[in-house]
Amino acid sequence: MLPIDVLEKLDSMDDYDRMLAFGRIGSDYRMTAAEVESQFNAWKAGAPAGQSVQTQTSQSIASTAKADYIQDASRYRPSYDPSREGRARQSQIEQAVMCPMCHSALGIPSVRPIKVTCPSCMAETTFEA
Repeated sequence: MLPIDVLEKLDSMDDYDRMLAFGRIGSDYRMTAAEVESQFNAWKAGAPAGQSVQTQTSQSIASTAKADYIQDASRYRPSYDPSREGRARQSQIEQAVMCPMCHSALGIPSVRPIKVTCPSCMAETTFEA
């Protein structure tokens, strides 16, 4: 079980920062981000210590996912690939979504279906909607 002060700190964050913190805290406590999120949700729901709300583990998330869109996609334009092809891909980014595995922000074009490999966790997801 996560310490109460960690859960309270998560509670004070906005949604986006909290999603990012799930992964960081998970690595500190040798847990997955989904397990940290489950314990946080259980704590918020008032579940007894040691119990958690059931969530999917990273292995059980389907390879296709409904996109969890982020507002202001322009903040997530990657600039790490200076090649001509990289600049062409960067100019096509119109939307930003959350990786269903690690909750990192991913800039993507509006083409669907689209297969995306998250650069943070290397999870491959196909977004269809």
